[in-house]
Amino acid sequence: MAVLAISIYILARTVYVAAADCGTVDRVFGWVLLLVEGFLLAHATGFAMNVYRTSGEGETPEPPPVGTDSAPEVAVAVASRHEPLAILEKTFTTLCLLDYPKKRIYLLDDSSGEQYQREADDLAERMGFEVYRREVRHGAKAGIINDALRDVIHAKHLVLFDADQNPMPDFLSRTIPVLEADERVAWVQTPQVYTNLGAGPVAYGSAMQQAIFYESICEGKTSNQAIFCCGTNVVFRVSALRQAGGFDESSITEDFATSIKLHMLGHRSVYHNHACAFGMAPESFPAYLKQQSRWAVGTLSMLRKVLWYALTNWRSLSPGQWWEYFLASSFYLTGWANFFLMLCPVVYLLWGVPTAFMQAGVYLTAYVPYFTLSWLVFYSTMRSRHYTLRQVVEGVTLGYLCFPVLMKAAVFGLVLNRRMPFVVTTKGKAERFPFLGLWPYWTLLGVNAAAVAAGLAAIESHPYAKCVNVFWALYHCAILAQAFRFNHEPTLGT
Repeated sequence: MAVLAISIYILARTVYVAAADCGTVDRVFGWVLLLVEGFLLAHATGFAMNVYRTSGEGETPEPPPVGTDSAPEVAVAVASRHEPLAILEKTFTTLCLLDYPKKRIYLLDDSSGEQYQREADDLAERMGFEVYRREVRHGAKAGIINDALRDVIHAKHLVLFDADQNPMPDFLSRTIPVLEADERVAWVQTPQVYTNLGAGPVAYGSAMQQAIFYESICEGKTSNQAIFCCGTNVVFRVSALRQAGGFDESSITEDFATSIKLHMLGHRSVYHNHACAFGMAPESFPAYLKQQSRWAVGTLSMLRKVLWYALTNWRSLSPGQWWEYFLASSFYLTGWANFFLMLCPVVYLLWGVPTAFMQAGVYLTAYVPYFTLSWLVFYSTMRSRHYTLRQVVEGVTLGYLCFPVLMKAAVFGLVLNRRMPFVVTTKGKAERFPFLGLWPYWTLLGVNAAAVAAGLAAIESHPYAKCVNVFWALYHCAILAQAFRFNHEPTLGT
């Protein structure tokens, strides 16, 4: 029903824009708005279809466990650069406790500082894992993993964790049987679950965003054979990685880039939806935006490749897989889309553009069902997984506030095709933007407030259109104001 309502709304908008009798400026504005809405509605449709594909399915049966004698050798690796000792110590404590008979644990240390190297060596000697370093740095995380695969890792399977991810003791006993049960499977991805929700509103909202992705979208993608590697909490078949030439070093989201290469080679992937490892969410607003910027640049740079692969090698993937990869690689364009939608009420209330609108009855008939059903799909899905309305709102709001860094990332990743400097997501609570650093938010907040005042002052002229746009300008004011709350010093929690 949601997809049907979305289709009716976009059809009504298209017919109206095409038939509108208006000037050039209004016509261009109308078509751009239609393009932006169409992009967002395509992603809404993708989410609804992912929910539909997984609804009604029972628990996926797990394959039989691998016996001690037949257990394949597994390399467990953490790629690290300048990570604090306390974080590494906690992570490797959990790695050493993994309940699996044939494992070798590696720290792939790319740190250049002597203090970090000395601390890593001392920790390895004390806890009994191996440290691998290379002579020449290249390719960031992907590069050191590839070098380790060439030099020291000769196991059948490779398990990758980020430095702040702590697996449960049964992680390998849950995931290795999935790989062993089907030789066509190249990797098994498990969720990322944040445990520091009490560290402040940023960690709280970030955890909710992870839940939306891992508990709904990933399940739908795996049913379409389009689940991609998310860089951590993942188990790879080493032979498949070698066939693909190792991890793709041309992208800072090497996980995503490598996934499409493996799928195009005919390999399969599995999303194992069990919380087997736990990590830390960014706890400050600057740290969160750094994380989102890094993900966005790498993912958007892949959009060019996805479109090129689809044009030149269409048969290498199914239509459903191409659709899912298009949605995944284009998702971070929502920054520009949300920014444009934020400007629309301002432009109308202050300058009267556009001058033509859909008739009130047509707009309400087409828009209200689409909006209501889309949100019902989203909220009921999260509610069925025991998330509250507050958690949903926090996650959506924090994601909306990413638009400045997502806009910049789109320019670097998609237009300029350039890599931004790699930045490790900061752990801890020290970072905070100064007031001037929040200029995109307070500037747009002031502009929207001025638009509201102008609209209310001239409400007698076109009252229907003015009321609709005043409502959306007030909505955007409420969203923008949350940036100051998220930027506030996080409160300590457990």
